[in-house]
Amino acid sequence: MPTRTHPGRARVYSLKIMAPISVTLARRDPPAAVVALVGEHDAYSAQRLENELAVLLEEGRRVVVDLRDASFIDSTTLSVLLVARHRAERSSLGFALLLPDRTYTQVHQILDLTGLGPTFAIFGKLDDALAAVRAGRVAGRPVRAA
Repeated sequence: MPTRTHPGRARVYSLKIMAPISVTLARRDPPAAVVALVGEHDAYSAQRLENELAVLLEEGRRVVVDLRDASFIDSTTLSVLLVARHRAERSSLGFALLLPDRTYTQVHQILDLTGLGPTFAIFGKLDDALAAVRAGRVAGRPVRAA
């Protein structure tokens, strides 16, 4: 982990490398966004994820969170996803998770252990997830009309 020393100060600060979060906008109608998480995501990156999801949902975008390359998410990250899913439902927007369909990952495990798997619309293929969120799905069923 890199450290930074500030001149004139006795303190040394550790800087944690931020796990990548990328946002891709799918321009077809209705507009959707794919938020891809790569690597480990914990309380340190949760605020950044929460901010990205809030902006997208405020813009009226349907959201797919791509977790295929996430090696770890903690309960804080899971909570951020749950809050965003509820916000999408209240706004009549679709919200889905994209997980590897051939490999059981730590993300699958935390969803199973918490019992929250059925709360989300979960897909193994990006095209299926985008079609679902464009149809207004959040948990395998359409959201209520506003």
